[in-house]
Amino acid sequence: MKNIISLLLFFSFEIFFSQNIKIKVADSFGKQLSNVNVQLQENGKTLQFKKTDQNGSCDFNIPTKGIYTLKFTSILYKAKLVEINTNDRSDFEVVLENQITEIKEVEIKSRPKIATAKGDTISYNIKAVKDGTERTVEDLLKKLPGLDINENGKVTNNGNVVGQVLVEGNELFGRNHKMATQNITADMIEGIDLWQNYTTISGNQSSALNLKLKDEYKARITGNAEANYGNKGSYLGHANVFKFGKAGNLALISDANSIAKDPIGIMDFYEMNKQEEIDNTDGVTSVDTPSFLNNDGRIKSKDNLFGALQYSKSGKKLSVTAFSIFDTSQLEKFSTINRVAFPGQPANYNFFESKSEKNNGYFGTLQVKVKRIFTDNSFLYYSFGYNPSEDHFNQDIDRNTFIKNSFFDIGNSVKSSNFGNFLSWNKNFGNSKMTFAFSQQQNNYQSNLDINSTENLFQNPFNSLGQILDSDSKKYALDFYLKNKFSFMTVNLRSGYSNKNENASMSEIFTDEAESRILKTNHFLNEIFAQKFVGAFDFSGTFSAHFLNFNQVEKTYFEKNFKIKFQPKANVKTVFALEYANKYKSPEFIQLLYNRNYNRNLSYIANSSLLPETLMSTNAFKLNFIRFNLNKGNHFLAMLVYEKANSNFSSDVSNYGQFSETLNVIGNLDDRWFLIVSDDRRIGGYFSLKSKFTGLYTRTNNFINHQHNQTDLKNFEIGQRLRTNFKESSVQFDVGYTFTKSFFEQSLFNTSSSQQNLKLSAGIRTNIQKEWIGSFLGEYLIQKTQQNTIKNFLLGGQISYRKENSLFEYNLTMNNVLNLNSFHYINSSVSLLGTDEASVTALHGYIMGGLKYYF
Repeated sequence: MKNIISLLLFFSFEIFFSQNIKIKVADSFGKQLSNVNVQLQENGKTLQFKKTDQNGSCDFNIPTKGIYTLKFTSILYKAKLVEINTNDRSDFEVVLENQITEIKEVEIKSRPKIATAKGDTISYNIKAVKDGTERTVEDLLKKLPGLDINENGKVTNNGNVVGQVLVEGNELFGRNHKMATQNITADMIEGIDLWQNYTTISGNQSSALNLKLKDEYKARITGNAEANYGNKGSYLGHANVFKFGKAGNLALISDANSIAKDPIGIMDFYEMNKQEEIDNTDGVTSVDTPSFLNNDGRIKSKDNLFGALQYSKSGKKLSVTAFSIFDTSQLEKFSTINRVAFPGQPANYNFFESKSEKNNGYFGTLQVKVKRIFTDNSFLYYSFGYNPSEDHFNQDIDRNTFIKNSFFDIGNSVKSSNFGNFLSWNKNFGNSKMTFAFSQQQNNYQSNLDINSTENLFQNPFNSLGQILDSDSKKYALDFYLKNKFSFMTVNLRSGYSNKNENASMSEIFTDEAESRILKTNHFLNEIFAQKFVGAFDFSGTFSAHFLNFNQVEKTYFEKNFKIKFQPKANVKTVFALEYANKYKSPEFIQLLYNRNYNRNLSYIANSSLLPETLMSTNAFKLNFIRFNLNKGNHFLAMLVYEKANSNFSSDVSNYGQFSETLNVIGNLDDRWFLIVSDDRRIGGYFSLKSKFTGLYTRTNNFINHQHNQTDLKNFEIGQRLRTNFKESSVQFDVGYTFTKSFFEQSLFNTSSSQQNLKLSAGIRTNIQKEWIGSFLGEYLIQKTQQNTIKNFLLGGQISYRKENSLFEYNLTMNNVLNLNSFHYINSSVSLLGTDEASVTALHGYIMGGLKYYF
């Protein structure tokens, strides 16, 4: 009863004591000024934000009378602060001074800097690249030197994925970059900083991209909502709600579409299942990627339903970040494959098949991170993560072996969940830091595979297959970490112990085949890291000793990592780096099953010679060269990586016509070369050119029908894009090309295949009177294999109209409008069974119209 009375008194207070104040703004000639930014402040904190209307007026509702401050800002008038006392009156008139002055002579001495560097921070001047045609942060990042967006929607810097994308220093959906880059509009951003040594909430070191907001988007609710509809039932509904301020970042994002727009990508899914470690080591959990996580558009149809909610706050004593994501999808694919088996094999090993797939499922995540800082300079950090997913896959295959037709009906349901806790205590002692950490991770996986066929399956007398695979894993780990930053060098020590129990049971209902396995692994780790600066040189190295116990079988190995970095002090930022790493890897638990582990690709996998204690050693060399002219905005990157394994986990594949067998075996060696050269360059004051070359060569030793075979894969891609930045023009242009060529070669039977793709592109971007924004991109795509050549002209774009100061925007969105039914992607490759020529149906083109509301 007491609480009810208090609430009534509170609402009565609000009703009787709140006050409405009216503001009128004019210039020195008495002209009423519209579109002036007005902030209501109290003690330096912004309470409310408004813009004046056509009559130069706006009003605020305040809870109590008192003394407040009004801040007026405008492009054409001088900023002004006015203190008001609402105890005396509620109507206020303010006069602003014109800040436009006549300039008789203009002397341009240099172009504006694109970036400046201070310590480990690079600050980008987005005004130097912005031309008004950008819609999202992603559009801005593509124009900044050294930064790019990869095929997974991740922000990259110097070829490496950036750790996190922050907003005003606060996390936004963890490491899911697209949440920020594709949902925050370009107009909200004042600047962008790249932090190369960012301390995360857990105390680890990472890189981060920090988005700095304009003042008018702070401490208030902002966002947009849109609805679009078009041909063949195409639809898109999307909404963003943000509140960024000193109280933290709050974000709500929802999306429903039928155009295969995936708010979450495959790499995001992996990272949400990543086990947190004490020092950013690779803790990726081995999980199946849901088949509905398809973001390449090579599908007949796809419907997405998505929702995400997050809150983060970085404070002096308490920091919190928490988010929840839910995504459900329905997907349909259609493809054809023509396989030519290796010479000397029976005629029924050659086939032509058509494959239709339908699948649906969902995945979710809940992650919470809390950091509590104490007065003695120590802090306690805790994180919790839960990630459930389901994938229901159905597939029909009609296969013609040129002797007879076979039909396969395949159903596969996969359920998995990952649950983890991490707790660490961190204490600083002068130049030293001590950390104790405990982590717990539990993973559960279940797969139900059903196949019905017109043929006997996998060399048994049955035409049906029903297999159930259950596995679970529980891991507990304790770690101690001591970082010492002495005057002469840095020395870090780490000791850790982990216990992991894995169980798997597999059964097939028609043959009564069954298998159960248990693997218990105890891992002891001792590691030392040392770093020394000598002038412009940075020397560092890590040496770690590992002792493992696999089901009472002991194994010891040592890992090494050394790095030399040279960074001279100069106006042009230049970095040379050479790195060597030696790593060991043991087989995945699922690779150790001896019974046939069937899959929906009409094959099965079984272990032939691998043991838990079988280790693969890999040596890797990496050479980096970076040159970044901050004044001109020119950026050059060259990276060369070479990896060699003394032995590798390989496969022995046998073809049985309709089906195939893959045995897990030990191979001889594995080589890999990777080269990337990237150049971002400004040409004059109006053009920017992005150039990129990547090359890959991989050599793998494996077996076909128990015979030695060497597989070589060679791939290179070269592309350039020229972009204009005419400051006074309402029209901008993009032109570019991308050429890709791949070679597959196998020593056995002397077989090979190749494919090349050429994409020519031309685009127009417009911003007319700050009301019309348009972007159109035409691409001419040529796909060529040894058997086929397909040519397609792809045309898409978006037109939007929004009157200045209006809350509504009208949109027309198009994609692949010259192929409103469908077109096909082709792919040629050599597998261990033969040469495959595949054709995959792509998503139909669409034209959608819609309305977007800003608030």
